[in-house]
Amino acid sequence: MDEPADPLARQLALSALTTEQFNLQTARMGTIAEANGRSALYLGTLSSAVIAIAFVGQANQLGDSFYLFALTLLPPVFLLGVFSYLRLVQTSIEDLVYAVGSFRIRQYFLRLDPAAVPFFPQTDPQGIAKLERIGVVSTGPLQMLLTAASMVACINAIVGGVTVALAVRSLLDAAVSVAAVTGAVVALLFATLFFVYQVRRFRRAAAVVPELFEGESPGMPGWSGRMGRREG
Repeated sequence: MDEPADPLARQLALSALTTEQFNLQTARMGTIAEANGRSALYLGTLSSAVIAIAFVGQANQLGDSFYLFALTLLPPVFLLGVFSYLRLVQTSIEDLVYAVGSFRIRQYFLRLDPAAVPFFPQTDPQGIAKLERIGVVSTGPLQMLLTAASMVACINAIVGGVTVALAVRSLLDAAVSVAAVTGAVVALLFATLFFVYQVRRFRRAAAVVPELFEGESPGMPGWSGRMGRREG
């Protein structure tokens, strides 16, 4: 980034960058708050549904009314989980995009006074690689298992598997073992689909984020080096 030669222009640029960095940090906090809110909404809805199904099961002794109630209640909960998961993936990517913007502004500030450089962790591409090595930032696809989106995805996959198991038991009058195995297979299938979708979204974002900025960019933390090796 070229620094303005005019002192007034430079002062205005610093003021604008400071404001932009504050906006980016505020936006990051917004994504975290939204992720927490959506996760809590889904888990609260699921907890209420499970409690209601348990009460009906005790009253009906797992009869037809129980299966009808469960198969009526669980599919909407599963859909809510899918929608929550998709949005959580978006907020995760948004958070990393805002982080990249903040890193770039920090690098500009550090170039203004070389004496301050030792007191800040480097967030250029080389600095991001070092942060990856010590586990401060994401290190690849397996890190996706630790996100809020993955948490909702795993729980929702189980909800989908249980729904299918109940449907197989009720509608096809299958044995409990057959219904349980079918539900487990479906749950693993849903979990795999959710995980693959999330990894693909992050890879796509990692390829596009550096194009949003002019000049050298650290890219998506945890993905920039991997994307470079894949393209090379």
